[in-house]
Amino acid sequence: MNKSIFKNRTYVTIIFSIIILFSVSITSIIYIPLFTDLSHSINIKIKSSLAWFKSKAYLNNADKFNKEIISDDILVVAIDEETYDKLWFPIPRRDYVPAIENINNWWAEVIGFDIIFANNNTLDKQWDDIFAKSISDAWNVILWGAIIPKEKDGKVYWIIEEPLGKFYSWALWFWYYKPTIDPITDIALKFKPTSEIYNKDFIKSRYDHFTISLLKAYYWNIYKQNYFNYSNSDNNFYYLRPKSSGIPFYQSWKEHVLINYIPVPEEKEQKNSLFKTVSFLDVYENKIDPKEFEWKIVIIWVIAKWVKDIFYTPNWSEYWVYVLSNILNTVLTKNHLIYFDTKLEFLLIFLLIVLSVYFNLSRSGYVLIFSNVWITFIFLFIFPLYILWFTNYLLNHLFELYLALLLSLTISNTYKYLTENKNKIKLNKALSEYVSKAVADEILSSSWKLNLDGEKKKLAIYFSDIEWFTTISEKFEPEDLVWFLREYLSEMSDIIMDENWFINKYEWDAIMALWWSFIEYDKWAYYSCLSAIKQQALLKTLNNDWKERWFAEIKVRIWIHTWEAIVWNIGSTWRKMEYTALWDSVNLASRLEWVNKFYWTYICVSEDIYIETAEYFEFRYLDIIKVKWKNKPIKIYELISLKWQISDNLKIIRERFEKGVSLYINREFLEAKNVFTEVIKLWDNASKTYLDMCEIYLLNPPWEDWDGVSTMKSK
Repeated sequence: MNKSIFKNRTYVTIIFSIIILFSVSITSIIYIPLFTDLSHSINIKIKSSLAWFKSKAYLNNADKFNKEIISDDILVVAIDEETYDKLWFPIPRRDYVPAIENINNWWAEVIGFDIIFANNNTLDKQWDDIFAKSISDAWNVILWGAIIPKEKDGKVYWIIEEPLGKFYSWALWFWYYKPTIDPITDIALKFKPTSEIYNKDFIKSRYDHFTISLLKAYYWNIYKQNYFNYSNSDNNFYYLRPKSSGIPFYQSWKEHVLINYIPVPEEKEQKNSLFKTVSFLDVYENKIDPKEFEWKIVIIWVIAKWVKDIFYTPNWSEYWVYVLSNILNTVLTKNHLIYFDTKLEFLLIFLLIVLSVYFNLSRSGYVLIFSNVWITFIFLFIFPLYILWFTNYLLNHLFELYLALLLSLTISNTYKYLTENKNKIKLNKALSEYVSKAVADEILSSSWKLNLDGEKKKLAIYFSDIEWFTTISEKFEPEDLVWFLREYLSEMSDIIMDENWFINKYEWDAIMALWWSFIEYDKWAYYSCLSAIKQQALLKTLNNDWKERWFAEIKVRIWIHTWEAIVWNIGSTWRKMEYTALWDSVNLASRLEWVNKFYWTYICVSEDIYIETAEYFEFRYLDIIKVKWKNKPIKIYELISLKWQISDNLKIIRERFEKGVSLYINREFLEAKNVFTEVIKLWDNASKTYLDMCEIYLLNPPWEDWDGVSTMKSK
């Protein structure tokens, strides 16, 4: 393929958009168990949430939308705990008789039962005839047939179990009960208006769903026409009766209808459902206003908590009677949910992908920010919500829509980064061979300006060198010395750079590094001390190897100091430059590194570092000193270990040492000498320095205004 194509923004947009659309589409075609189940589950839950959101908004603003949200023609008669407490379980058939008579006398249009009445009542058979007569007299009762598995010729069939003949023959209609549950999310989202089911003779017959039977009976009573044997549908709609508006199937060539659920109160108590509900016991005892039943579709159903007739819905969980109520309500209010046309949906997704990729390939930062914000908003909110709000259409592939957004943003921005930063990356790599990566990044940053005047910053300054390196280097062959220094400096430098230090320079075995010159951290002093501890720990491992290869172990002295310094670029502009730190603090830090030699320590820090990090590390106070050619004294400390990791022996040494220092400051040189003599026996080298000073002052006492400050005579 011609590489010049990839330099054309339009061509690149088309190519990437096709690739993204193909990737997104393939997730809907190929079944990948975990991925497909996840995408399906996300689609179902998002679509359910969107439909719930719309219903909730309509419900709260019914007057504004001037639209019927909840039908007044639905009434639930609940067989609840109170009913069972009074009438016993199961309810005797004789107790259904007065309930049917009352409901019928109260001008209910149709009565639907969830009780199958398939077994003979051996305890009180005469009541079966009375119950059958009450069904016959009412002429508006619909009974239920259960769907059960039954084996024949080694095969399992789902057959319909019918009520007793005396009940079945007098019922207005007979219906089947079988919820359609999504196999992945377990949510009841849809139902089949009619189904072909085997009867007891294993002959397939077509049966209506309970809600369809209720509605046919309802319209039969209203229009005085028999619609029970009427069943007609096309590729898109199911029709309850001739010349009526159809109930839309959820997709073309399908048999299911979507349920548009009405949100229940937030406490999600089914007994507080928005559908009108009365107790069966009140109906039985005639303790209810008859007007509640006039012209209603009445459903008699169990909602006792210990009867597990509960299903998952977008409202979380509900009794099945309220699922049926939502089906009836969807049809009666004509608030049908319809799935969007799949082909048109993918075309719109493709157009959104094209817009997203095209604008994200723009070189303008303002266009990039604007496009990312608005296209994301369109993908996530405007597109799915607008379609649902104004059309009742649900998108089929919301997961794919959001995946398209993610891929378009990722691919377009990645491509832009790789192409527009190609030369910058090459230059950065070249510069990093000569200067630190931090300096190279700053030089190549869009905000970088050459500053020969310098910038004042508070930073940590680090110096280290190898103890007795001159003597040690004499033991090496020149080639071995180079290899040793390369290995040593590499290992130490890695730790420094891992903790975001900038290595300013190498002076043979010595290292000078700056902290906080580029990246500003609140805990910069903490990381500087942590780096020093890591270096000393690594040296123990390296020494084991170096002993075998070359010579005895080496020791490294480290000094860390913080102060304000000038960091700047020095040299010839655009030809040869060096980024470094200058000022009095840098000079002081270089001299204080030598203090380790005087006190026989290996990590020494200034008072500022100690104050910043005392809660994280163990320190030992060493002295107040003045370096050569400096008048201002400073306190110095030895960094021992991380907090709470100090050994018991070092704790004893630190306690006795600080006691000796206190005696020393108070001019009690003899007592201090005795303390330091004891501490030296515990292998503390710093005490040797104080022991020598105590002996000097015992022979030549200091002047009267002596302040205990030690003056370093060497540089």
